[in-house]
Amino acid sequence: MPAMPILPRYFMRLFLPVFGLCLSIFAAVLLMNHFLRLFNMAVIKGISPIWIATCFARLLPFIASLAVPMAFVVALLLVFGQLSEGNEIMALRASGFSFLEISWPFLAVAVSLAGLLLFLNHKTSPEGFHSFRNQYAAASEQIARVDLEPRSFVSLGAWKLFAREVDKDSGRLGGVYLVRQQEKQRGIRVDAARGQLTIEKGKDVSLELDDGEIQLPNVNPRILTAGRFKRYRVSIPLSGAHFDRPPDIQEINSSKLKLLIRDPGTSQQHRVEYAVELAVRSAGALSPFVFFWIAVPLSLSAGRYSRGQGFAMSLLILFFFYGLLAWGIGFGRRHENLASVAPWTADAIGLLLGAYLTRRTATQ
Repeated sequence: MPAMPILPRYFMRLFLPVFGLCLSIFAAVLLMNHFLRLFNMAVIKGISPIWIATCFARLLPFIASLAVPMAFVVALLLVFGQLSEGNEIMALRASGFSFLEISWPFLAVAVSLAGLLLFLNHKTSPEGFHSFRNQYAAASEQIARVDLEPRSFVSLGAWKLFAREVDKDSGRLGGVYLVRQQEKQRGIRVDAARGQLTIEKGKDVSLELDDGEIQLPNVNPRILTAGRFKRYRVSIPLSGAHFDRPPDIQEINSSKLKLLIRDPGTSQQHRVEYAVELAVRSAGALSPFVFFWIAVPLSLSAGRYSRGQGFAMSLLILFFFYGLLAWGIGFGRRHENLASVAPWTADAIGLLLGAYLTRRTATQ
C-alpha cells in the first residue's frame, strides 16, 4: 500500500481528537459567562432549564465562530509538538518527505474551516446571536412573582407600583400609587384607595384598583388632565413580547449590513462601522488558513520541541493575530477610506510571515 494514503489518516487520527478537545474547552470557557447569566435568570424568573438549552443552541454559531480558529491553531501546534517529541517529524524529513507532503492534510482542514467560518460569520452567527438576545430580553421582562413590600416601589413591566399596605397571601393592596415609566404613555399616574394584585404563570399580571384618580401627562406642564374612577384594571404581560429592542451590529447579518451601507438614510459613522464589521467577519473567517501558514512552517523549522512549547507558541500566534485585528478595527473606524481594508492587516501580515517561514523551511 502506498505510504501517502496512510500518512494523512495517521495525522488526522492524531489531530481530530485534540482539535475536538480544544474546541470543547474554548467553547465551554466562552459559554461560561453566558451560562451564569442564563442560570441566574432562570432561577429568578422560574424558567424551565429547557430555556437555557434553547439559548445555548442559539449561541452556538456565535461561540463556534470564535472558538474554531483558536482550537485549530492550538491543536495544530500540540500535534506537531507530539510528533516532534517522538522524532517523527525528523524521521519524515530524513526520509525525503517535503513540506507539502507532510502538511497538506492540515491545509485541507484549514481551508474547510475557513469556508465554514465564512458562512457562520456572515449569516448564522449574527442571526443566532440576535435570536439569543431577543429571547434573553424577553425573559428579563418576564414576571414570575411580585415581591412587593409595604411602602416600597416595585417595577412591573412598563409600570412602577407602590402600596402602603400589602397582604402577600391574598394580594390585597391599600394606598396604591402606580406610574407608567416606559413607552409612549410614560408619565401616567394612578392613585387608588384599594387594589387587588393577581398573577398566574404563563398569563398576565392583573391589577384591579378601586376608588381612585388617574392623571394623564400634558404638553403644558401647568395644565393637569385628571379623572376619577370607581374601578381601573391594568394588565401587564409576563413575557415582555412588546419589547422592541434595536439590534446591535453583531446581530445583523452581512446581507442586511450591505443594504444599510447603501441606504441613503444611514449616517456616515454607521456606514464606516458596518464596513469595518463586514471586513472583520471575512478576515476572521480566513484566520485558520493564516494560522496554518504560520504554525506549520514554524513547527517544522523549530527542531525538536515539546507539546508545552507548542501550546505556548499557539498562544503567541493568537495574541499576535487578534492584537493586529483589534488594531485594524480601531484604525478602520478612525479612517473611513480604509474601513474595508484595515481589518485585513492581521491576515496580510500573517500571510507575509507565513510566506517567509515557509520559504525558510522549504530550503532547509
